Amino acid sequence: MIKAGSEEVAAEIVHKESWRAATAWLIEGQVVGNVKACVATVVLTMHDDRTQALKVLISSKGHIQELVKTPAAVRTVHLIMDNDESPVQVRFLRHRRLSSAEYRLRQFWRAANTLYKQPMQRCVRAGLTPVTLFRDLDHAYDVACRFRANVYREGYAGWYQEFYAITPADRALMARRAKRWQDSPIFNISLGVSRQTTQADIDATQGSLQAQTYRHFKVEVRDDFSDDVPRLISTPVAENSWRLVIRAGATLSEQALFCLADAIIKTPDAAVIYTDHDVVGIDGQLRDPVFKPDWSPELLRSTNYIGDAFVWSSRHADRLHGFGVDVTDANAMHALLLALSELGSPMVHVPAPLWHMAPRDEQDDDAGTVRAVAAHLRRMGVSAEVQSTGPGRCRVRYPVAEPAPLVSIVIPTRDQLGHLRRCISSVLEKTRYGPYEILVVDNQSIEPDTLAYLQSLKQVANVRVLSFDEPFNYSRINNMAVAEAKGELVCLLNNDTEVISPDWLGEMVGVLLSDGVGAVGAKLLYGDDTVQHAGDTVGPGGCANHLHSGIGRNEPGYTGRALVAQDLSAVTAACLLTTRSIYQATGGLNEINLKVAFNDVDFCLRVRDAGLRVIWTPHAELYHHESVSRGLEKTGAQRRRFRAEVRYMRKRWSRIMHHDPYYNQNLNYLQPDFSLSALPMAFRPWQSGGAEFW
Repeated sequence: MIKAGSEEVAAEIVHKESWRAATAWLIEGQVVGNVKACVATVVLTMHDDRTQALKVLISSKGHIQELVKTPAAVRTVHLIMDNDESPVQVRFLRHRRLSSAEYRLRQFWRAANTLYKQPMQRCVRAGLTPVTLFRDLDHAYDVACRFRANVYREGYAGWYQEFYAITPADRALMARRAKRWQDSPIFNISLGVSRQTTQADIDATQGSLQAQTYRHFKVEVRDDFSDDVPRLISTPVAENSWRLVIRAGATLSEQALFCLADAIIKTPDAAVIYTDHDVVGIDGQLRDPVFKPDWSPELLRSTNYIGDAFVWSSRHADRLHGFGVDVTDANAMHALLLALSELGSPMVHVPAPLWHMAPRDEQDDDAGTVRAVAAHLRRMGVSAEVQSTGPGRCRVRYPVAEPAPLVSIVIPTRDQLGHLRRCISSVLEKTRYGPYEILVVDNQSIEPDTLAYLQSLKQVANVRVLSFDEPFNYSRINNMAVAEAKGELVCLLNNDTEVISPDWLGEMVGVLLSDGVGAVGAKLLYGDDTVQHAGDTVGPGGCANHLHSGIGRNEPGYTGRALVAQDLSAVTAACLLTTRSIYQATGGLNEINLKVAFNDVDFCLRVRDAGLRVIWTPHAELYHHESVSRGLEKTGAQRRRFRAEVRYMRKRWSRIMHHDPYYNQNLNYLQPDFSLSALPMAFRPWQSGGAEFW
């Protein structure tokens, strides 16, 4: 085993056989550790001391499997592991000579398999097509290898240039497409200036507007540093007119207005169209991208995740009379977005970094954030309490009307007395919310101490012990228990959890009973206070995976999302709250196809299909010793069952596997780490007959 640390050349494998003829080789290996931070290079040394370096991709699971052709007269081969962040281990490295036929067959298999598994638009965008497969197999293989890259390593500026810079051909396509629109949107653009604004800032913004490929817009320059904050007034507006406020110094990409207009054409009743954004450094380089989720009402109540990068329909001006539009005031823009969200019209996300913000020095006003959210809730008729939780962030405490609904807490178990006792004791001793009942479902426990403890629980007033005398089927166990539950609400809780915050259940009940919510999940921590679960994403990582796993308990995560409540596609059933009626109406957990894994994700997706929201809250915290009672997939039968469950999920939810609405498609889908994708689903709506992603 070879360890690689922080040195520039951390580990080196040398093959000293002299390769005197051009030869094909297969290099295989396994790396354990932070492979995201790891780069592998094969260095070939010729007999005349010339060298040739070849980058070797490491997959998200740490696999190395590369085909290499060596020139004549190679003296040595080195594998260099360069890792500047944390140690990795090379478990094994091997190589073997391939025949020319096997080399070509392996190239073809990887390229064809990539074409089969990946969306066709992604493949075409990357340069991989069925035609390429037969006409230029070397190129097809190289492209297919890029799909295995677990992170983009060239920096954001290079990434943007590769995937979002446009060409003269792109401009021509946009012009032709725009001419076909029957009702072209008109943008009324206000350029906001303040006392700190320089002429260079104004010139930069105006220059980016003049470079727009879409020309239906008007610009006004407005001073935002007067004592009177600019406010929206009710005035007659042109049909299909849209407002855009941009701070001097910020710029738009050339295709920005075209992409916004395209989104308007597709969703003409939208209230807001918002985009991703980045920052223009003082050196002119793009950096710090913010790739946002699709519309999340709960996230906007927690923080202004949209920022300034949005346009809104002028037809709503009469309903927004008096709202401030000072682009230098983040709270005013947050208040405007919240007001627009109340109109009941779509809030549409364009997943592309079209806005390039100027650096900002001012700090968020915590009190202003609280005021904006509290005013929004009052207008919505919600009597919730709003508390600041940090700069630009807040917590909404939703009320629970009296009498509070009974919650049935379902805890499946099989032996593991230490975990079960700790779980139930923490619920009984720390839970501030009432009323609740605990339903412990015994699935064939045999240990005497466990059986004695279960017998003792029958003497506790609000605890019932149910028996499930069948082979382990997590879905069926919970379905049986919910059928026996007396509560209006149902909380699925693993026996290897431990309550931390006394308000955990009250927090989840309040969120669940707010408008349009069907399921709520909690923040789960490992015993060392690192995050185990901050919600689930569907697709990244191959099927479904936890977000922000491994970060510190109080770390903000990507764009602060680990600290704020938000809409998500799914949450884990290790701690999941829903209503008994929703659980039963959606069919509960799938006990046929998903007996053990992914049943919670499947349930949440069905809840969302029913038109209800799934919310994750960081304000309900529990420890989770993951899968202690179930264990790992050790036997052949268990692994086969797990693979079948993965196949079922990928087929049943294929439409979301490549586009989770709450995990931006510009981010890495090989693992849910919020890093840049090496092959993103770039938003280029002018290409391929109007297909949105390319």
